[in-house]
Amino acid sequence: MIDQLSITNLGVIPEARLNFSPGLTVLTGETGAGKTMVLSSIGLLLGQKADSALVRHGEKELAVEGIFISKPSSPAAAAVIDAGGIVEDGEIILARTVPFQGRSRCHGGGRTIPSAVLTRIGTELVTVHGQSEQLSLRTSGRQLTLLDSFGTASHLALVKQFREKYLAWRDLGMQLEQWENQTQAREQEVSRLSEGVALLEKLQPQTGEEDQLLRKIERLGNVEDLREAAQQAHSYLSSDSLGDGNDASSLVSAAVQSLEKGAQNDEELGELAQGLRDASSIILDIAAETGTYLANLEADPADLERSQRRLAELRHAYRPYAEDLDSWHTWAEKAREKIALLSGPQNQGQQVKEDLEHVRVEMEILGGKLTEARHVLAADLKKKVAGELRGLQMPDAGFEIQVDTLEEPTANGYDQVTFGLRLGEDAPVRSLAQGASGGELSRIMLAIEVSLATRDLSEGTHTFIFDEVDAGIGGQTALAVGQRLARLAKHAQVIVVTHLPQVAAWADKQLVVSKQANKAQVNEVAGGEREREIARMLSGKAESQSALDHARELIAACCVG
Repeated sequence: MIDQLSITNLGVIPEARLNFSPGLTVLTGETGAGKTMVLSSIGLLLGQKADSALVRHGEKELAVEGIFISKPSSPAAAAVIDAGGIVEDGEIILARTVPFQGRSRCHGGGRTIPSAVLTRIGTELVTVHGQSEQLSLRTSGRQLTLLDSFGTASHLALVKQFREKYLAWRDLGMQLEQWENQTQAREQEVSRLSEGVALLEKLQPQTGEEDQLLRKIERLGNVEDLREAAQQAHSYLSSDSLGDGNDASSLVSAAVQSLEKGAQNDEELGELAQGLRDASSIILDIAAETGTYLANLEADPADLERSQRRLAELRHAYRPYAEDLDSWHTWAEKAREKIALLSGPQNQGQQVKEDLEHVRVEMEILGGKLTEARHVLAADLKKKVAGELRGLQMPDAGFEIQVDTLEEPTANGYDQVTFGLRLGEDAPVRSLAQGASGGELSRIMLAIEVSLATRDLSEGTHTFIFDEVDAGIGGQTALAVGQRLARLAKHAQVIVVTHLPQVAAWADKQLVVSKQANKAQVNEVAGGEREREIARMLSGKAESQSALDHARELIAACCVG
């Protein structure tokens, strides 16, 4: 329920504070006075698109703030809390500022929130019926939604359950379609992977073989250079190869003898002598190893060719699959797993098919239950709406709800709902989409809302706003519309923008928008002031005695009614 609305610099309204209450509130005033601006302010709080053109001329920004009363456990309160806002004593404070230049800012419970969150909160608090809502009543989708709204909580849970199952079914269908469309690509991938694995198994490379081959090729390709280097080193180290005593081993031995003589007088030279003896052992070992290396070093052109051919073969084989020979083994392990996944008996496509069929069966069962429930709801709702239409000066009208079964499901089930109107006992039934007038649509919408009111609303917690509900009607019909709005207001807060005195006379509270010198203000009227406003609406002359008498009579009649 809207408790209070504050408006600053919105269109022709420089500043206004509106206090609302439970029951029926009507908003009246001359055409062009600014009633639309009041609705625009509420629309901004409900997350509607901000338009800088709404900012009052000469001002930097407009601001709107609303205080809403809701149960602390309501979805609206939960949405505010989830967004980080605060809800105290059931009060939800929403605010919106729109600068002349720049982006608008939204606030909920004292916290800055996205406009989408503001919309979600507002949808739980307020339902707006205007010309666009009446036009949407012509669509099958909106008619289906209204029929489901007539159901209990268990019915709405069934609708939600079906929608979730439908989305799962559709997602699996898309997966299967994608899988089937990629059959050729999968076959090509299996072929590529199998070829790489088969080549690996044929060549059977050993771990580290590439490095071993590289070293072998390097050695066999440079045998003469290696022999010369080893021979020279061996000559310098080996005392058996030189007769002049200048080889490394002889020189080190001579140095050891010299140091040992000096060591008799200084222990330090003895330590140096020991170090040289160790070096001499190392020199002798290396000399022996170079001799062995020379003995084993032989040119082998055939072995060199085999090694080069093997290396080239391996590199040509692994390069389409890996960076080097060792990582080819890792690639092959993963390739075998992928081949099994793509071509094995329990492949993904078969599993998706099984899941799809399982979900389809579950969806059809839920869809059957939903169709059956909607037929029951349709029979009940059409009786109630038809009764309300008789009270809205359409005594011969018949209201029909047809539930047809679709061949393919939608997110809402297997059903297509069509609302129909019969204007006379023998007249044909016309769907609302085929040409119901604005006045007929207004009355049908009102009849539906009154029928729904006692089903799903906690008293006084929700707000209905009706704009142009009086389109195309007048006289006794207008009185009946006002009466129905008053009845709806016993279960919810109802705010109506109207030009009809027959509707305004039913109000529990009347707010009048007036404008002077491009400045609009909103004031509550009661007593004599309200009588004058009703008189103005009746005749255009607020001070006309006959209009005043008629106004008093009309107000009194509605109070009794």
